[in-house]
Amino acid sequence: MKELKQAIAKRDYLMASLQLASMFQLDSCQPDDYQRKVELWIEEAKVYIGPTDTIPENFKRFIQFFYVELAFSGDETDYFSCQYSLLNQVLDYRTGIPVSLAIVFQSMGKKLGFDVCVVNFPGHFLLKCRFNHYPDIYLDPLNGKQLSRQDLESLYFSILHEIEDEKMPEEALHEASCDETIVRLLHNLKASYINEKCYSEALTAVELLVNLCPNDPYERRDRGFLLHQLDCTQVAIADYQYFIRKCPKDPATQLLQAQLQQLCEQVPDVFH
Repeated sequence: MKELKQAIAKRDYLMASLQLASMFQLDSCQPDDYQRKVELWIEEAKVYIGPTDTIPENFKRFIQFFYVELAFSGDETDYFSCQYSLLNQVLDYRTGIPVSLAIVFQSMGKKLGFDVCVVNFPGHFLLKCRFNHYPDIYLDPLNGKQLSRQDLESLYFSILHEIEDEKMPEEALHEASCDETIVRLLHNLKASYINEKCYSEALTAVELLVNLCPNDPYERRDRGFLLHQLDCTQVAIADYQYFIRKCPKDPATQLLQAQLQQLCEQVPDVFH
């Protein structure tokens, strides 16, 4: 956890993601080895791109290098596979989901001198590259496709149907911080492991989320669910109680209260 927090503090998206992956794969993910692998690709990219001017034409050559020469791509059919959120596996197989591909692209692009960042767009991470004398370029990390303003608005309102009459807020296109990005990766991992009924690994993900977001009652609720699945009933009760106190009006609270009563009956000495 210490190494992960240090990488987040340094805003090193790549190393933070690799440190995270190593927590789930103690034997197969050596962050320094994978960082060297990316550094070799960066040297190849410098040769491929040519002149070092950070202009849109050279940025488009980098896009070509990343998605054609290195053949990175997204798997749109299996978002819930945990391998697409574990960065060492993304680098090994060059396949990922928007957030993991965006992390690799951004990390390489920064080292090449481009002002590229990740964007925590609703439902779908994006990439943005800023230029001094040219308009910003937005990309879909899955395939490197350039997105126009109209494309961005269509994507935004296809996800958030209920606000059709409003404009897309500019905040939707702001840069995502390193900790926001790692939290997004962790949410994907948690969902993937729950989907695969790997509750022990899912618990590791939610424990990390509770550590990074200590005041988020929803992470405590999810930890309670996983502890319940793993028969750690007393600790599950404490997490459910915390969520009920913090979110009394949440639709899930009434259901949890009924479940909590059943659990307390099973563990009568929990309050002693």
